[in-house]
Amino acid sequence: MFAAVPASGQASLQNVRAASPTKGIPFFPMYVARDMGIFRGDGLAVEEIVMGLDVAIAGILAGELGYVTGTGSATRAAITGVPVKVVMFTFDKIIFTLHVLPTIKSIADLKGKRVAVNRPVTTDAVFARAALERAGVDPSTVTFGSMVATSTRFAALKSSAVEAAVLTPPFDALAVKEGYRSLAQASDVLDMPWSGLATSAKRLAEKPMEVKAVIRALLKALQFIRQNRAGSIALIRKEFDLDESLAGHVYNQMVPALSSDGTASARAIENDIDLARRSLKIAKSVEVSQVVDFSLLNEARRTFSLKP
Repeated sequence: MFAAVPASGQASLQNVRAASPTKGIPFFPMYVARDMGIFRGDGLAVEEIVMGLDVAIAGILAGELGYVTGTGSATRAAITGVPVKVVMFTFDKIIFTLHVLPTIKSIADLKGKRVAVNRPVTTDAVFARAALERAGVDPSTVTFGSMVATSTRFAALKSSAVEAAVLTPPFDALAVKEGYRSLAQASDVLDMPWSGLATSAKRLAEKPMEVKAVIRALLKALQFIRQNRAGSIALIRKEFDLDESLAGHVYNQMVPALSSDGTASARAIENDIDLARRSLKIAKSVEVSQVVDFSLLNEARRTFSLKP
């Protein structure tokens, strides 16, 4: 579907570095763009790095990194005045689920218990707190344990080191299979985007063609995922070492959450900003334009037709 190398040859590839907080489904479009030759076809040699996003944000400000895929962390940085911008969303819905030990019958039972999340300020923790609040449980009565990798959170649940854990596919399916019930789904609690691409305001100003090329490649990856179920499932199996059934489950959960065009609704973005303000105890209002800049996304979208 996409050219494997730029027409001008491999020598013209632009080296860029992009950071994600962990290896996981929220960043699957990056893996597609890499393995399907889409990055190379758009003249990019992308180095993927796994690191904490607080460090990664500092890296893009220093010019040591080009991009971060954790848009929630970028949003939290931007509302505090850090010069970073979210330039696209690859997922406009969240597919976290809250799973609990068999002894926990309701969210109300989590009062005084332990919940495994990535970190207390990350989007999965925002979801967990929102689910608790909706059930009438004060989040301050719950202990949140920081475990970056979803596999680590699932292992903590299985060992009863925590009573609940926020999981993503395929761990949600594995959890149910092993008897850990799901008490909440993020899409029922939060209308927020999940992941995408963010960079520094300086890079936007100084390297717009590079930024647009990365955006364009990810738009093509979204198109590939939607139009190529078999190829996407094969890559899911490869990346996460899953059998056909679990990989199919991941695909089925993922596709409805993908952004159709790299954007998210204004309401979802505003919700993301408002929740970030609450978590950081920022009283003043924040304009969407302080966090998001879709100008290069709009230019990239005009270069080809992205079909939902």
